[in-house]
Amino acid sequence: MHTAIIDTEKLLGTHPVELTGDDFHHFKTVLHISQGENIRLTDGRGNQRKATVKSVNRNSIICGFCGEVETLPPLQPEVTLFQCIAKSGRMDWLVEKAQEVGVARIVPIVSERTVVRMKAGSEQGRWKRVTRSALRQCGGTWLMDIGTVESWKSALGLMQDFDGPILVGALTEGCVYIGTALQNMREKGYTGKIGVLIGPEGDFTESELREVASLSNSIPVSMGRNVLRVETAVLFAVAGILSFLAEQ
Repeated sequence: MHTAIIDTEKLLGTHPVELTGDDFHHFKTVLHISQGENIRLTDGRGNQRKATVKSVNRNSIICGFCGEVETLPPLQPEVTLFQCIAKSGRMDWLVEKAQEVGVARIVPIVSERTVVRMKAGSEQGRWKRVTRSALRQCGGTWLMDIGTVESWKSALGLMQDFDGPILVGALTEGCVYIGTALQNMREKGYTGKIGVLIGPEGDFTESELREVASLSNSIPVSMGRNVLRVETAVLFAVAGILSFLAEQ
């Protein structure tokens, strides 16, 4: 069933809903939706509701509810991705797939070897649009949160305060294989929050690795024998976490 994202207030209300903007364009131009079809509306905060298309107009689509509100819990464990910003196209792809597989939050980081330089503290509207599009495509109910761009120093503070272990994708020797680390967590019955830190195309500097290693909650992990691209490492890590530990 096709999905549109609307405000919580509208989703919980009783009045017909008007779809405009990206949702309208997607339904009318891409899907060629017609009057009488059923769609799914969500607020991206776990709530969803079925609706029926009442009319398709020149600049909007009018929908009426045909079901009650259903609330779904977020995926567990909750995964936060601390991601050093990748090159533009790869970062867009990474954000899209992170939404699809169920990452709860991304913290974009400017590290020393980050190729794409962005101002710390800025919000990235493009990534948020990519996230909304991915949620429509995958049929989820929880919209991934994208934080403002953080400097390496401020990101270290966020990771230090993070309430859970952080798996650090590292190319250095002596790291435990990520599958082994996750198996240990499963055997201990861990279901809390999990962080994942992935470096940029040029990996972390030695000083950055030392700073991360000093965090009490960091666990340096290997992704296997092959050297993975940034976006591949993200999918490998997150898919592993949710495969080993997720409560569906």
